[in-house]
Amino acid sequence: MTTVAAIAKEAFDSVSAEFTDGIIKACTLTRVTQGAYNPATGEYETTETTYTGRALFDTSTPIEDILQGYVAGPGELLVYLEGLSVVPEENDPIVIGGTDYTVKHVGDVVGAGTFFACTVIKS
Repeated sequence: MTTVAAIAKEAFDSVSAEFTDGIIKACTLTRVTQGAYNPATGEYETTETTYTGRALFDTSTPIEDILQGYVAGPGELLVYLEGLSVVPEENDPIVIGGTDYTVKHVGDVVGAGTFFACTVIKS
């Protein structure tokens, strides 16, 4: 059975093979999870987990055409994310092609939980 994840992977693989100028970029999303309160330090413990995938910026399609009902702020960019094993969330830090961004909005392409249209802004 073909899945959305398999189709997205195949599409990103094909684009990478055809365009060798780095149009498909590596990405690393970091998720910070708050743990238990430490009374000795007065702070909560945190755990950082990183997830890797690939990203493709879309600079030709208006964001509202893809993420209907969302009004993007100044500087937000539309990016497609593939290969992550976690659903991106608002305010997650993400490094795309060596540049730091912050996730602002997430759209789950066809509700599959494996391929995302997101807006990001440079951090």
